[in-house]
Amino acid sequence: MEVYNKNRDKNQSMHDEIREQNAKLKGAPLKEKFSYFMEYYFKITLGIIIAAVLIGWMLYSILSAPRDTAFAAFFFNCYGDSSSTELADSFAEHMGIDTDKHDVYIDSAMNIGEAVNDVDSYISIEKTIAVIASGELDIIVGDTAAVDYFARAEYLCDITAMLPEDLLEKYKDKLYYAEFGEDQKLVPVGLYINDSDKIKEHFHFYSEPILTFAVNSNSTDNAVEFLKFLLPD
Repeated sequence: MEVYNKNRDKNQSMHDEIREQNAKLKGAPLKEKFSYFMEYYFKITLGIIIAAVLIGWMLYSILSAPRDTAFAAFFFNCYGDSSSTELADSFAEHMGIDTDKHDVYIDSAMNIGEAVNDVDSYISIEKTIAVIASGELDIIVGDTAAVDYFARAEYLCDITAMLPEDLLEKYKDKLYYAEFGEDQKLVPVGLYINDSDKIKEHFHFYSEPILTFAVNSNSTDNAVEFLKFLLPD
């Protein structure tokens, strides 16, 4: 005994209707065929085209993006044109980095307040931690509020372990000490760079900027070169 299937009957009647409409349109004028298409197929076709374009754009973005990040820096609590790439581009040119293959960028839209409990601070902190975990972030520049926060959380390097002796001697008067980790011992984690002409030219900070080195960096050599780039002889 055949089991009754109402969905089968429904599907059959839909197919019958489509066949009937197609048969009617065989000899119909072009205008009538176009009207039929617009009524029954336009939205579906448009959706397929949009989906194809989006997928194509995503694939192009992935395939054409730089293969890795040669240098990345986050600038906290500064104001000005956050979309400017002039300093990053200038550093890439100075280092001879092919930006078609390697990414070089500075994100200057980061903010962190003294209380560290506002939305902007939370978003900036979470983004910073994620990029540090990836090994992509090399430099953090910010005021004491930003530097002290990341030092206490042990996201910054002891600068004496990053710089060679000649640079430490050269910049000894610029060292910034912060409470580090749970022990809250004072550690030199950064250098004041407020006298950098390149910083003054491209960015403005609410207070004296301090340059620090992020832990877990994959490009420590470029990070040190960036410091030398900002504070040339």
